Amino acid sequence: MIFDRRRYGKDNYTYLIAAGGDAALVDPGDPDAALALAAAHGVRPRWILHTHGHADHTGGTAAAARALSAQVLGHGGDADRFRPDVDLAGRAELALGALALRVHPVPGHTPGSVLLEWEGRLLTGDTLFWAGCGNCRHGGDPARLAESFLGPIARLDGALEVHPGHDYAAPNLAFALALEPGGAAARARLAEVEAAHAAGREPAPSTLAGERAVNPFLRLDAPGVAAAVARADPAAAAAGPARRFVALRALRDRA
Repeated sequence: MIFDRRRYGKDNYTYLIAAGGDAALVDPGDPDAALALAAAHGVRPRWILHTHGHADHTGGTAAAARALSAQVLGHGGDADRFRPDVDLAGRAELALGALALRVHPVPGHTPGSVLLEWEGRLLTGDTLFWAGCGNCRHGGDPARLAESFLGPIARLDGALEVHPGHDYAAPNLAFALALEPGGAAARARLAEVEAAHAAGREPAPSTLAGERAVNPFLRLDAPGVAAAVARADPAAAAAGPARRFVALRALRDRA
């Protein structure tokens, strides 16, 4: 079994999963990085999977698919951004040879955003970041993102490892600590991330349980988060959690 990632650009990640001689790439925004990752493990992926359709995740898809003769899978909600061979809409499970994945629709960052669950790992694209969530400036809807966080993401197993599409951990954790200065878990995670960066290593993945201890978007009822929302948008603070989530996303956009 193989699970690996490779950074490209400033902070993007592409992923490789493989088992039993079958392999898939996830979000090959840079075809050279994605193909080099597969070559490093001596596998030839037959599938390319997408968490969503933004160009920094799909820009290398056509070239990688041609090089590998691979089939492209993604949610049709983002078909205006790329054209998958197989639409993941309505698909809760995928069987790709020896690879068995679960698909969790999480619209909000884009209409077709999904989480891909494989072997205890959750590939979250730009929906759920380490200590943050995706913005909604490019075709997204913060109200729908709130529903995704309060619904399907809230129900997921806390033991799942979180593997996002970007490494935004340091600035996201700084924002989290501005809201909750006494957050010991966030401070420890930031120290871990900064030590990895200083050593030229990628940060270790968090778990979903770990995210629930540090990520403001999963901590809407925490006193520091609630107080920050109340200061920024008193009406939202008095409303339900979906409104508080949207207000928090707006606050993060201004940070």
